[in-house]
Amino acid sequence: MNRDPQTHIGLVGRSRFPILFWILVIGLQGCYNYLPTDFSAAPVGADLRLFVDPEDVPELSEIPATEDLAPVVQGTLVGIEDDALVLRVPVASRQQGFHTFSLGQSIRVPHDGIISAQLRVLDELKTVGVVSGTVAAAAALIFVGLEVINPAPTTPDDDPPELLLKLFSIPIG
Repeated sequence: MNRDPQTHIGLVGRSRFPILFWILVIGLQGCYNYLPTDFSAAPVGADLRLFVDPEDVPELSEIPATEDLAPVVQGTLVGIEDDALVLRVPVASRQQGFHTFSLGQSIRVPHDGIISAQLRVLDELKTVGVVSGTVAAAAALIFVGLEVINPAPTTPDDDPPELLLKLFSIPIG
């Protein structure tokens, strides 16, 4: 059977890219940590997780309930008022074609109702680990793929690699 090596390499190369891309994208989702913060010092546009007292936050009943027992509000800080934080909380998503849009609702969370606040930050160590692991896995896949496509030719009169022992060599010339 005669195969065109260029066609085979092209097909393999194209099918790996989306897989590696999605592994990287999904891996980077886990590279964030939540650090305790003072909610009054959080910058507008920051992603916050607030632990709240549900009795002090009347707008919490307007958000679709989750199965969590802890009263947690996660969202993007839109603004800071004198007595409350305004958060944009995702409530649903809508798909139009291959685009997914997140639908959100802005709610006011009074300062008195906030038990604790956490700020979402990028964890550099996890990010470096995921990126370097993905690059190493990609390199290993490429080298294994190249070895399968173009194996090293062997001749029957060569000694098997188990019997070759190189103790020393002297360069001449």
